[in-house]
Amino acid sequence: MRRAWQTALPLAAAALLAACAVAPAPGNSYVAQLQQPADAEVLAGGMADFVAARLPAASTTLALDPTPSAQEGNAVTPALAAALRRRGFAIAESGQPAPAGAHHLRYLVTPLDAGVLVRLTIDQSTEGARFFARNSASALQSGGPTTVTQAEAAP
Repeated sequence: MRRAWQTALPLAAAALLAACAVAPAPGNSYVAQLQQPADAEVLAGGMADFVAARLPAASTTLALDPTPSAQEGNAVTPALAAALRRRGFAIAESGQPAPAGAHHLRYLVTPLDAGVLVRLTIDQSTEGARFFARNSASALQSGGPTTVTQAEAAP
């Protein structure tokens, strides 16, 4: 058990430092270059699972915060939109005003150690972070549970 904590604490500290180092402009998502094309599907599935656990799919429209123009061709954004649609979410079209009541989803995908760290924010109030590690076949897989923080409601 002690060995697990010795491993987990440095990983958590590295995740926090990495998150601070790649903070995009407010209201923007960020996707770093991925090592393999299949990475986008694995990450998108995990991201969609997080959203589906927090919002009702059949009655929810999501507006994905855009990535910077230099990242418009990233593979994660279309894979994420497709994964969310498969789970029953409506997705507001990029470049169009989001409909009233739409939930905003911001996502940050950054390399960390030999894997990828994903951070998601729903409506600037619910945040989740999850590390995806590479297995012996060099494919991404969940490296552990999603860490979730919830902003306190105003009194």
